[in-house]
Amino acid sequence: MATLVTVRWRTPPPSSVDERLIVGDGGRARLEVLRARTFGDTVGSYEGPVEESEVRELITAGTEVELDVVVQDPELAAVAVAADRVAQRLLASPLAVAQFFARPVGDASRGSATLALGVLGRGSEPVEFQLDLVESVIDFSFDGTPLSRTPLPELPMGFMTPDAEGLGGVRQRATVAPGVLGAISLPLVIPDRADQLSARVVGSWFLPGEALPEAFEAHTAPQTL
Repeated sequence: MATLVTVRWRTPPPSSVDERLIVGDGGRARLEVLRARTFGDTVGSYEGPVEESEVRELITAGTEVELDVVVQDPELAAVAVAADRVAQRLLASPLAVAQFFARPVGDASRGSATLALGVLGRGSEPVEFQLDLVESVIDFSFDGTPLSRTPLPELPMGFMTPDAEGLGGVRQRATVAPGVLGAISLPLVIPDRADQLSARVVGSWFLPGEALPEAFEAHTAPQTL
C-alpha cells in the first residue's frame, strides 16, 4: 500500500506529542500514537477504513503535514479538523496497542507498599516495546497537586503473566499478545501526605513492520492511596 499523505501532531520538548495519521491508497488509514495528545495510558497502532472524501480533505496541504498542537496554523485548519475526525474514529479499531497501569497493592498507610506496574495487550497483533528504567518514574500527588516523583528501581526481570510466563520489557524487548496481561511487582516508598500515584512509562516502541524502535511515553491513570 502506497502512502498518500502523512499527518503528524507534534509539540516541542518536554511534552513532545507524537501522533501520526498515515493514509494509504487502498482506502485504509493507520493512526500511530507514541506520545498521545492527551496524557493517556495507551500506546500503539490503530487501523481502519478512510473515505475518498476524507482523503481529498487531507491532501489539500500536501503529502507531509505537521500540525503544531500548541500554536495552530490557520492555513491548516481544514486539514486539522479532517485528520482529527479520522483519528478519533480509528481509536475504536486497535491494531497493536498496549494499555499501561500502576496500582498499589496492600496497606499503604505505613509509608510503603508493593506497586504493580502492568500492561494489557489489545488489538489483533502483538505489541513490542522495552522500558527505559532511567526515564520511567512514579509520580505522587496530594489533593491533585504534584508532590514528588521516584524513579523505577533496578528491576531483576520484566513483565510476568498471572501464570508466571515471562513477557520481557526490561533489558530486552517485550512481546505482549492481544488479551495478555503482564505485571511487574516492585517495592514502593510512599512520601508523607501523598494520596495518589501514577506512572510515567517511557521506553522504545517497535511499530508493526518497522525494524528500528521509536521513543514512546504513557501516563497511567491516577490511583488513590
